[in-house]
Amino acid sequence: MNEEKLSVGGVQVLIVEDDPNNRIVISRLLKLSGVSGERIHETDGDAMEYLARTGAHVDLVFLDLQLPRKDGYRVLEELRAAPERAGLVVVALTANVMRRDLDRCRAAGFDGFIGKPIDGRRFSELLGRILARESVWTIS
Repeated sequence: MNEEKLSVGGVQVLIVEDDPNNRIVISRLLKLSGVSGERIHETDGDAMEYLARTGAHVDLVFLDLQLPRKDGYRVLEELRAAPERAGLVVVALTANVMRRDLDRCRAAGFDGFIGKPIDGRRFSELLGRILARESVWTIS
């Protein structure tokens, strides 16, 4: 992703979440925010495998931290290590909402943090800020 602001309708989003109900909620919030359905990709854990298998280009990743095979920190490391993913915006999406969790995500190199449960009333605003390359670090 380049440094310019992306349009909500044009952004390609990958949701990395093992809970199917959470994937549905995030997907619906994205659609309500103006992201077209065909631009929303979903996987239950291995982001790099999904991207390699599908060839999908994504600009933004919402990444759960508690995944069954590898945690979100490991997935982030893999995404950051891939040169073709340079500039990819990765936002932690987690129920771990203590201050130490937020601080650990910052130190790990996440671009933002949204705590669960997601505040649906604020999601569009937060998405707009993320796409404008603003820092979003919110517990609720």
